[in-house]
Amino acid sequence: MASNIDIYLDAQGGGIQVGGSAVGGQLPVFTRSDVYTFRLRLQKSGTDSFPIDIDTTGTTLKLGIGNIDDVPSDGQFKLTCNGTTSSAITFNSTAAQIFTAISNNVSTVAAYGNETYSYVLTATQPNTAMSFGGDSFTLFPLSSVLISTRRAPTAGISAQQIVRLRRNPAVFSNNFVTSSTAGVAVLSKTQDGSATQNETYKLSFGSDASGGSFVLNYGANSTTAIILGATSVCASEALSAVTGIGAGNISVAPLNGENGYSISFVRQLGSLNLTTALVLDSSGLYYSPFRESVVTFATAELDELFAEEGTDTISPSIEIEITDGGNPKTLYQGSVTIRKDLITNGSAIPANQQSYYTSAEVDSLFVEDSATNVSATNRRLHDSAGQISVNYGTRVLNNNSGTQVVSYGTGLAFSNTPMGFYGASVTAQPANINVVSGLINVGLIASGATYGVLPASPRTLTTTAALNFGLVGSNSTASLNVTVTGCALNDIVLLGLPSVVCQGLSFFGHVTTGSVVEVDAVNATNGNITQSSQTYRVTVIGY
Repeated sequence: MASNIDIYLDAQGGGIQVGGSAVGGQLPVFTRSDVYTFRLRLQKSGTDSFPIDIDTTGTTLKLGIGNIDDVPSDGQFKLTCNGTTSSAITFNSTAAQIFTAISNNVSTVAAYGNETYSYVLTATQPNTAMSFGGDSFTLFPLSSVLISTRRAPTAGISAQQIVRLRRNPAVFSNNFVTSSTAGVAVLSKTQDGSATQNETYKLSFGSDASGGSFVLNYGANSTTAIILGATSVCASEALSAVTGIGAGNISVAPLNGENGYSISFVRQLGSLNLTTALVLDSSGLYYSPFRESVVTFATAELDELFAEEGTDTISPSIEIEITDGGNPKTLYQGSVTIRKDLITNGSAIPANQQSYYTSAEVDSLFVEDSATNVSATNRRLHDSAGQISVNYGTRVLNNNSGTQVVSYGTGLAFSNTPMGFYGASVTAQPANINVVSGLINVGLIASGATYGVLPASPRTLTTTAALNFGLVGSNSTASLNVTVTGCALNDIVLLGLPSVVCQGLSFFGHVTTGSVVEVDAVNATNGNITQSSQTYRVTVIGY
């Protein structure tokens, strides 16, 4: 099963946008020999600065991983000039050796600047075109013979061609197809109704469902369009209005850990095996337009990179390119980390290690009960000087002079000075708080500071605020500011929504300046919506 790698690309400015698999704008670490499904989503900034998807119909996408301008390390290649093909030429031949191989068709062969395995070939006559081609033959790792024109022939000027030997990407794909939307929105019956249980359905939406609405049909009757992401209350109201169901006969609850609902028939329709089925119409949903390709990291070329580096991890370059109307454009180029795999096709279960003592070893390790060594009777351990080092009968540890330094009875105490989790007097364990507050209360970390909840996150800030967005016009946004002391630009903003939120509104938050978070209520419908004053929780995680 291939792992999905979702990458959001800025098709205008280039680069990876935060989201999907690029946490913090960084791609995850990959493992040699694994298989991944790379899913690319191209976007650009809209008029309101929110990213909008780009139609990639008719374009070609390519993904490559390797070292830029890397060269082959073995093998031979051939050159064809004016219809004549040379004999095999060794990959690291000098310019003079290449000239010897094709001297009948060129006047000179010289090194091209400081580039490795790059050559300038000059025609024998001025104003005469050269017909040139290359064959990578046995070059390894998989490589190409790249040929380009340096100078076109004119009167008194001889044509020149550039020949470069370049290693192909160690990992490559140019077969990106539109991701399937099958299985993104699914309605399934999870429980048949009977005399002892209610008929229940599960309606789930995958992350590729990005907007729009859906309809639920009950026989010949249907709900009104339900906005994707609507609360369970809104979905319940829509179902209750359907002829044949009625108010109070349906129960809708949000799914635990995924987007969607659990729908049960109750009261007058409860405890019945219903003959009318609930059917999903998802034709009104919008889906994220991903282009995907299955890419394997089990290549000989990737093994070669590991062999050349001699390390367990390598950091080659990754490049993603789009070709539109015959014009290529690099969307992203950066480094990526790949680690070696431990489990290989030849892995086997090792034999159990023999582990036992011989009779002589047991006798040599046996320690007799002694008042000056191991005193089992008095429950004490003595050091080589005869001092009591550990008295496990009274639960104390002594120093080299026999003085108590640690006791571990009802708590943990060091020389009768409280230290560690609890002092000589046991501190009541904190309850009904979060982990960070608990650690502060027992003295393990300092108070008066914020702590990040994600790796490398410097802080976590949270507050509640009563916000009254009032009337939000159709296809528009209402914004209010909330003070969150200590937050900064680029921080991650999470919103805790109240229980009463109007259908059709979506809420977003972002830091606009130091200690200020802007909360936006977005109305993507064609009608005005009035949102009453409610209390929202605003949580900021440091970038």
